[in-house]
Amino acid sequence: MEFPKECITTAKNGKKEVRVLISSGAYIMYEYEQDDGRKSNKYSILLKRNDGKIEHLMIVPLKGKELVVAHKVEGLNNRAIWDKRHKKAVMFP
Repeated sequence: MEFPKECITTAKNGKKEVRVLISSGAYIMYEYEQDDGRKSNKYSILLKRNDGKIEHLMIVPLKGKELVVAHKVEGLNNRAIWDKRHKKAVMFP
């Protein structure tokens, strides 16, 4: 099958691959702070897909890399995230 040129990429092994859409939607990204105000170096991304499902990805820095951990969360609704700039809680989704 022919794909548009802009959708083709080259893998590390030199083989051509096509980027194929799995889902699209909205997201929110947030970091963690401890009670004393110190920032943690990990952060999370909540993805709300067009089909309504929500995925939680936690990104944890390692030496020279980042580990992405997918959390299977059932019934994740209305998670409150603190917006420091506007000084209020933001609800997601």
